[in-house]
Amino acid sequence: MDSSFLHTLQLLWLPVASFFAGALNTVAGGGSFLSLPALLNAMKGSGVGSVSAQATNNVALWPGQVTSVIAYREDLGRHAKRLLPLSIASLVGGLIGAWLLIITPSRRFLYLLPWLLLFAAVMFVLSEPLGRWLATRREAGQTQGQTQSDFWLILGMVLVSVYVGYFGAGGGFLVMALFGLCGVTSIHETNALKVVTAVVSIGIAVVVFIWSGKVVWSYCATMAILAAIGGYVAARFSKRLNQKLMRRMVATIGFITAGYFFWHAYGPK
Repeated sequence: MDSSFLHTLQLLWLPVASFFAGALNTVAGGGSFLSLPALLNAMKGSGVGSVSAQATNNVALWPGQVTSVIAYREDLGRHAKRLLPLSIASLVGGLIGAWLLIITPSRRFLYLLPWLLLFAAVMFVLSEPLGRWLATRREAGQTQGQTQSDFWLILGMVLVSVYVGYFGAGGGFLVMALFGLCGVTSIHETNALKVVTAVVSIGIAVVVFIWSGKVVWSYCATMAILAAIGGYVAARFSKRLNQKLMRRMVATIGFITAGYFFWHAYGPK
């Protein structure tokens, strides 16, 4: 196949992947499993490093998180007391993660990428059964247990947000796993809280990436608009979707994408 034609296809796929990435981030997480490979392929041969591609991808998908917060406002009301401490934890972790990314050499990041994707996909698969297992052993209404649960939730959010600020792809999986482990069992409430923490942790990372000059705006602008539209549309219709089917689909995308990057990083050159 002619290389110029192939590059054209890769450029055409990028806006489509951006729309669906915004939608996936809202419904179950893992949108970067679509947008990051599309962006790396579209940038191939441009001389842009993988760290800049990752920073651009994070900036582009952030508006999709913001628009979906509006659609989840009713679900967020049930956890109003948790919003401020969770936001602070997300801010601290996201800032640390963004700083770690900009000091990582691009070549090293390419070798880390498949492992990060695989870890995120495995955690997503395990999050639901682990959450159910812990929920059956939690004593309902025990104040001390709730306090301990909130402590681990905030501490865990700082650590997870470091990952989100650094990488982003699959970060929603880890956040959902954390909420499941700490007793938030409703998929809709989990999605709502996940979106809020992503807005904060990715938002502070966006500031760092822009300040450091890592964002490639020629790609970022179109991706951001389409991701925002996809995020809002998905949030409006998420309650009509089959959640089990969505989780299986996103997990499958995660493992396939991890496999692709393992081949790309460690396969024959």
